[in-house]
Amino acid sequence: MRSIRLTVCTAAAAALAAPLALAGTASATTGTGSAYGLAAGGLVAIPATPAVAGTADKSLLHLPANPLIDVKVLHVTTKPAFARASVTDLRVAKAALTAHLVTATCDNGTARSHLVKASLAGHRLAADAAPNSALSIPVQGLGTASVVLNKQTRNADGSLTVTAIQVTLPLGAGRTQTLSVSSATCSTTGEKPPTQPPTQPPTQPPGQAPKPEPVPSDLPVTG
Repeated sequence: MRSIRLTVCTAAAAALAAPLALAGTASATTGTGSAYGLAAGGLVAIPATPAVAGTADKSLLHLPANPLIDVKVLHVTTKPAFARASVTDLRVAKAALTAHLVTATCDNGTARSHLVKASLAGHRLAADAAPNSALSIPVQGLGTASVVLNKQTRNADGSLTVTAIQVTLPLGAGRTQTLSVSSATCSTTGEKPPTQPPTQPPTQPPGQAPKPEPVPSDLPVTG
């Protein structure tokens, strides 16, 4: 009787151990995301606003008071391996830069930007520009502005940053004013899922219990 009881316990222990061994195959590294609506450097300096990272969602109705840039709404959202930034009704009077909507999206290591009714000094800007589209546009009273649309940069940590519009304006005497509109950064989720599902233990027909296998034992059996 005791030998039969020992073999049943051994079979039950093996059945419990099987799912525990499979649990580790589902692990994966989670990517990161960060974003900001607008940043400026030069005579008018504005830090990245609003700026978020991790898992967050934030909106801002106005920029800090400044003599150069006006917007209506800035919105940023991030979650693992995803980031998105948008700016509505952008106006930079001195450069004659306007846009109804400027968005940048980074999703699991892939980036894109989109512009709606955007123009600089009377030149219409492409809605869906190719990555790193560089333009030189003359701006009356300032000189030639350098513009990069859908600027994409691979960072040292492997993450990708996309900035929908980046403008550099000449101010004379070697000075410049820079403006970055809608920027998003993300990394991939890391480890890719396995191409084949993990090996599953053989299943028994319904209604049948697994057949116990005898286990050698030196324990004495008594009546």
